Amino acid sequence: MRKIVEKHVRLQIKAFTLVETLLTLMIVSFIYMGLTGSVKTSFQQVEEKVFFAEFEHLYQESQKIALAKQTELDLEVSASEIRTPYQTVSIPASVSVQDPKTIQLDRAGGNSSLANLHFTTQRGVVTYQLSLGNGKIKKSIQPR
Repeated sequence: MRKIVEKHVRLQIKAFTLVETLLTLMIVSFIYMGLTGSVKTSFQQVEEKVFFAEFEHLYQESQKIALAKQTELDLEVSASEIRTPYQTVSIPASVSVQDPKTIQLDRAGGNSSLANLHFTTQRGVVTYQLSLGNGKIKKSIQPR
């Protein structure tokens, strides 16, 4: 037979106290609040870059379509989107259009006016100068 010897074993549980837990949560929340603004700004900048790349691609593709189909094509720029009969690009909330307009692309793919598009962002005003005839674009940024 075995002898069972019982001893009082005192278990020591290592854990955070309530004060330590609250202090940790307070520090983490301050770090979160500090990073939230900078992370949000970074996402807005990425969103703006993607939008401008999409707009340039849409404009160039519209030129190619007008030339290939030998037809006139309208590029409508409104406050919320840029639309052609074939594609639509949404304008993000951090970008606003200063002067909504319709740009007509002729059969050769060039636009019919010396159109300038102005987009306002948090960093400044982005201007696209759309050349007459050849349809080339020139982008410039004026910081605030």
